[in-house]
Amino acid sequence: MMETTVSATSSKMGRPTIFSEELAAEIIERLAGGEPLKKICDDEHMPAYVTVLRWQQRHEDFGSLSARAKMDGTHALADECLAISDDPGLDPADKRVRIDTRIRLIGKWNSKFYGDKVAIGGDADAPPIRTTTQLDVSNLSLDELDVLSAALGKAVGKD
Repeated sequence: MMETTVSATSSKMGRPTIFSEELAAEIIERLAGGEPLKKICDDEHMPAYVTVLRWQQRHEDFGSLSARAKMDGTHALADECLAISDDPGLDPADKRVRIDTRIRLIGKWNSKFYGDKVAIGGDADAPPIRTTTQLDVSNLSLDELDVLSAALGKAVGKD
């Protein structure tokens, strides 16, 4: 799983800076529950925000697991939106702000699942858009067909 560095215990008070499996597991669990990393790091027993960012870079397993947990946490935030909207005790304006904030965050954090869908032709998930036009030439005169043939020839580069 993740490489382990045992936390040194000392009589000094302060935030942990040495990576530990226990703290990593708690961070991942809380991220998966939809809690933002900054809020997690505000707890006294947690490392500072920048320390966790360093851990994510230095410990590959922790970095990938925490990224996955953050994605999973977007689903929890979506569930919170439903709970907020169903809460009769909240002011409608407060509901709107709280829900809109969560929706914007989950749309940014997990754009593939919750983001606005924008189709750009040529992408692997969205092949180029083809537009075809069928022209009925059965009622055209010979002169009109000659004009059309000349115009089509110019369009494809044949003069």
